[in-house]
Amino acid sequence: MSLDTLRALQLADSGFPSGAFAYSWGMETAAENGRLDRAGFGPWLAVEMLGRWAQFDRVVLADAHRADDELLVDARTDRLFMAEPLRARSAEAGQAFLSATARLGDPVAVRFRGAVLDGEAAGHLPVAQGAVFRSMGLELAPALAVSAHAAAQGLAGAAVRLGLVGALEAQGILRDLQPEFAPFTAPPLLGTLPASFAPISEIAMMRPGDGRLFAN
Repeated sequence: MSLDTLRALQLADSGFPSGAFAYSWGMETAAENGRLDRAGFGPWLAVEMLGRWAQFDRVVLADAHRADDELLVDARTDRLFMAEPLRARSAEAGQAFLSATARLGDPVAVRFRGAVLDGEAAGHLPVAQGAVFRSMGLELAPALAVSAHAAAQGLAGAAVRLGLVGALEAQGILRDLQPEFAPFTAPPLLGTLPASFAPISEIAMMRPGDGRLFAN
């Protein structure tokens, strides 16, 4: 087994303190308002992975992985969010990821986190992932696979904690959906622009909720 594979497994593990676990990305509020139930989790996961991650996070991560200056990618990304809560959560999750990887001694994470603390960057999660995964030696394709796995597992874990589905059921839904988003772990073409269409979750994130389990 190669070192790159071992690093990818470590970064994709749910025990890695990425920060994303603290958010339901709109699921909690949608469930409270009767807009999401057990039967709806599979379609919800599909929209989040194919409509948001594959079209937005994947493209931004690739841009940051390829860039000489990830701060420029971060500044551009910060202007692309239509929903303010989603912009804020992306930055918070990215900052948590940078904090963890900086404490592990990654030099790019240390520099990027310093820029965030100085108010020079927002530190969005896919930008942070792209820059730090490159610094850690991951090629772009494995970096995208790690990001996809972490995003899908984070949503599945949130659904379990909300009581929408059981743990085994969530993994079955994730397994059945993997063939649909697996092709998107291939790097996007240079010049691909970020896009996103996940309106239900964005509307849910903009609505006030009790937030009993999650930050949003």
